[in-house]
Amino acid sequence: MISVKNLYKDFGKLRVLSGLSLDIKRGERVVLIGPSGSGKSTLLRCLNQMEEPTYGEVWLEDSLLTAPDPYLHFDIIRASRTYQKLVAKGMSDTDCIQKIKAEDLLKKHEGKAYHSMMKTLEKENRIDINLARQRMGMVFQHFNLFANMTVMQNLTLAPIKLKNKTPAEAEAKAMELLTRIGLADKRDVYPSTLSGGQKQRIAIVRALCMEPEVLLFDEPTSALDPEMVGEVLDVMKSLADEGMTMIVVTHEMGFAREVADRVLFMDEGQIVEEAPPAELFANPQNERTKSFLSKVL
Repeated sequence: MISVKNLYKDFGKLRVLSGLSLDIKRGERVVLIGPSGSGKSTLLRCLNQMEEPTYGEVWLEDSLLTAPDPYLHFDIIRASRTYQKLVAKGMSDTDCIQKIKAEDLLKKHEGKAYHSMMKTLEKENRIDINLARQRMGMVFQHFNLFANMTVMQNLTLAPIKLKNKTPAEAEAKAMELLTRIGLADKRDVYPSTLSGGQKQRIAIVRALCMEPEVLLFDEPTSALDPEMVGEVLDVMKSLADEGMTMIVVTHEMGFAREVADRVLFMDEGQIVEEAPPAELFANPQNERTKSFLSKVL
């Protein structure tokens, strides 16, 4: 369902993601763990283009979410002036491509053929990111509810504005979901009157009101008091049981053990190790994974 290809993300001179590749199947529950600063949240934000990757591509099924990366397409590299110059010097095709990719040699002035192929690739495959975001919901660490709107207004704004639902239709869906999480009586209150656990459950419902195909969770429990964590994890577990495609950044190892199909350990912008939870927690293979788990389990 989601394909991440050779993803890099730089913030100035700081490289946060380093050539990361990942495929996620429909209905799969993937949990990302790792130390702070390892690139987990940045990866999530690159998936829905809240951060624009420096290099690499993100695909949602057959739709390209990012700008096309010429370094992933050999035919486009071969259409560049840089490639033609290297070939003219007697360099082999393989050596040319390796040199161009390794030294980041593609520039703006690569000629008509190169730019024509880039435009064609983008025109044929790229989707409006705002349409993609309707299919890919996100739940944030700090809830990000609109403070000047009631719970019901928070839940119905996007379905009415973006999915052309009538207020009655949007409210009916919102009430169905609020009832499911036990917060139907909070429909007309403002977020400031809610506990942290209630805010996060409302934030999950807000994402669900858009009927997404995949949900991204960015450390959804890290801003909560310990006694509120369970009520949020219970909602997430029920979504997992229903087959929702989920990518979750979390420090809750118990949740990862219970819910994940795969656990990915990240460090220094790369996926260092991945395995089913029983295998990764019981028998990690990488020394960095072993060191991390020994401190958190």
